[in-house]
Amino acid sequence: MPRRLIFPILLCLLPTIAFAQALRGPTLAAASSFGQGLPEGLLAKTLETGIDDLRDELFWYRTEDTAGDFVFDDPMTLYPDALEQAGARLSLLVNNGHAGYDDGDTPYSAAAVAGFGRHAAAVVQRFPATRSVEVGNEFNSQMFISGPLKDQDLAARARAYVALLKSVRDQVGAIDPTVRIIGGGVHSIPVAYLKQLVDLGAAEMMDSIALHPYDTPIELIAAQIAVMRRLPGLADMPVEITEFGSESRETASADMVRGYCQMALSGVTRMVWYPLNDRGDGYVPLIDASLTPTAAYDTYAYLRAEFEGARVQDAAPDPFTRACLFDGRKLILWGMPRKLTLLSDAVTLRDTTGAPLETREAMLSEGDPLILTSETPLVEGRDYVLAPQEVIADSYFQFTYPDGFEGAAMDPLSRSMRDRNGTHPLQTMPGQSGPGRPWTPWLGTPENGDLRLLSRVMLPVGSSDWPVEILHAFTAPEAMTLKVDASFDTVAEDGRIDVTLSAANQPVRTWKDANTVPIEDNTLRLSAGETVEIAVSPAAGSDDNLTRYRITLRKAP
Repeated sequence: MPRRLIFPILLCLLPTIAFAQALRGPTLAAASSFGQGLPEGLLAKTLETGIDDLRDELFWYRTEDTAGDFVFDDPMTLYPDALEQAGARLSLLVNNGHAGYDDGDTPYSAAAVAGFGRHAAAVVQRFPATRSVEVGNEFNSQMFISGPLKDQDLAARARAYVALLKSVRDQVGAIDPTVRIIGGGVHSIPVAYLKQLVDLGAAEMMDSIALHPYDTPIELIAAQIAVMRRLPGLADMPVEITEFGSESRETASADMVRGYCQMALSGVTRMVWYPLNDRGDGYVPLIDASLTPTAAYDTYAYLRAEFEGARVQDAAPDPFTRACLFDGRKLILWGMPRKLTLLSDAVTLRDTTGAPLETREAMLSEGDPLILTSETPLVEGRDYVLAPQEVIADSYFQFTYPDGFEGAAMDPLSRSMRDRNGTHPLQTMPGQSGPGRPWTPWLGTPENGDLRLLSRVMLPVGSSDWPVEILHAFTAPEAMTLKVDASFDTVAEDGRIDVTLSAANQPVRTWKDANTVPIEDNTLRLSAGETVEIAVSPAAGSDDNLTRYRITLRKAP
């Protein structure tokens, strides 16, 4: 039963119990394009491989004729019948207009908005395989919007979207109230834009929210969804990642496994791999042009067979390692490099396709997960052991969003900005708060919207008249010797930055007017309470200063 029907019932029956959901491996689906074309043999191959949850379209302009009647009479409007016969499910994506309404542009008039919802309802009525309707495809971007809405601000875009969502909700609900309504339909995790939708009542019109986290590093998925959940109305909203993919054939399987783990820990209920077949846009498909399943499909099938629906818990032993333990017996593990050793013969080490690895030792890496499986519950120290962790702070793995995200307390790197008025902590800023702002949560200050810090890039701003630094600082909890490794590289060839490394309030080294700054194996001795700082500011006369960065601190012997 859809969430919009369940929640009022739950609130009546259990008024004093807060909503809680056991974390489980998300359902896996695929983004197909049968509504655009039917390559010979692809549909049969898809169903043969067991891919039975498809996100696809039946275009409005193909289904409603000039008389206003709905006609389904060609392969691209009849393919859901084959899905029903095979026991597969269709998640209908509705986004495009119709030439008979608003000149075919994204619907905005009352007649077009009503027709948009009527089309969705007609598909639901005709094809029982349609079990959900996703409203809008990256409606917060410019890519899939046309007509007058394209040039309007985000507030107007939000109002137009909510009208379409309501039209679909009302008309589909009148046909079949058990069909799930998926709202949001956004690129990235744009919390400021989503707040506008929530303020317009969108949360009450959807059963789940669709996100496409293309701009989110995989290790930050859980953190950014947690920021989104601070919005009233979205705190307990089921999340569906309806597009997630990889542009690298070498890393697609690893990206899928890492993403699956992070989504499971975020309460994501459904993960849709993009795409099913090659779209010509560089993203790795599950089935290639010769109808051969790819290595990405092998991983997809393995996750479906062994992890889908399994209970999951966060098993990370430290902030520099990511780990998901499914059903107590299957562990996905990756992170900053160190050795893993199996201690029990009952444990099997596998790659991201599920194939056994003929070794009892392996190295963790940041990009390629290891999978440990056992017939009995896995116990660290008894069944496997990790080498001691040398890292004590890392700007990427410990990147957090203050004001609620529980990981903030684990971050020993304070992140702030410093100007002539003093040092000011950076705050969590919502994604897509205005033109030229990141579409994901980021760190900055309300007073200076241009300065920003993300997990892998920073934008220092300022001038010779008013210098501003982005500052990372670590305070030693006890006397220790630190090894500092860091790198700063401006994205633009003509970008220039100044970087200063300090310890115990004394400069250690300064790089002036630099494009690339490597800080390698700098060993610093600190007494308890002393601080090491790395400050970055624009070089004099430099304007284009977007900078890739990474800072890692290790405790030296």
